[in-house]
Amino acid sequence: MSRNIPVIELINVTKRFGQFAAVSDVELTVTPGEVVGFVGANGAGKTTTIGMLLGFLRPSDGKVRLFGKEIQPANAHGSHRRVGYAAGDMELPAQLTGAQYLRLLRSSRPGVTQAQYDDLIRRFSPQLDKKIHSLSRGNKQKIALVAAFLGDPEVVILDEPTSGLDPVMQDTFLDLIREYKQRGNTVFMSSHYLQEVMEVCDRVVLMSKGKVVEDIQTSQLQAMGGKQVRITSGYRPTKPPKGATEVESEFVDDVLHLRFVFKGDVGELQRWVAAVKQLRDVEISEYNLEEAFKSLYQTEEAG
Repeated sequence: MSRNIPVIELINVTKRFGQFAAVSDVELTVTPGEVVGFVGANGAGKTTTIGMLLGFLRPSDGKVRLFGKEIQPANAHGSHRRVGYAAGDMELPAQLTGAQYLRLLRSSRPGVTQAQYDDLIRRFSPQLDKKIHSLSRGNKQKIALVAAFLGDPEVVILDEPTSGLDPVMQDTFLDLIREYKQRGNTVFMSSHYLQEVMEVCDRVVLMSKGKVVEDIQTSQLQAMGGKQVRITSGYRPTKPPKGATEVESEFVDDVLHLRFVFKGDVGELQRWVAAVKQLRDVEISEYNLEEAFKSLYQTEEAG
């Protein structure tokens, strides 16, 4: 397809269930070759949005396009041949074995090579000889991920893809996304785990209460990091350095407990600590990106 045509495009999309708007006036574009993370709290509207992308749900208002063509439930199957999809706790044919299910998918995707199939099986090592209903959650998810990448689809849409996977398999999944990205393919991935999104995604889209409230480059989000500082001091008037944010202070039993986030020059921070009177203890650690993003999320929620 043309590199100028968006792979995914949502134009003023709203989805109502009765009077409740699960998704409200969403605008979103994903271009060919992008890896985009889609994050937000439970109930934010991520899964509903993905359901409309795949044609499982019809938008109440607005337009949803894949590969430049508007998606409706009646014509969604035409796009599915170009899309890989997996979700956490995905419903798979319970009475088939993993091998039978993947064999069925291979027959409908002529682009699947034996080499690619063997590579995916080697990576994820799913149990293929047992019926799917008897498998653990993690093994079901392995089969779902193998199925999503079969045939090297142009775009892979993933909804909580590492749900149920152990840390080793999570790393295997992220390695596969990196390789997929290097080949110029497109990934749209929802996740509860900001760190995995940060590792592989070009952009992070934040969903809150059915709306896209932030669309930020990963590099910009990385820049939100800094140092988290905690000190205790016997000198009550101690003030944090210039530029400190998220300041919390408490005076208990003649001891000042001061906490803040510092994003300036580290040398300046060191000089400030050295000048603190009656310093009793200091702890300086990396400002966790989870905390940075939570702060951003809470700001949007309050707004």
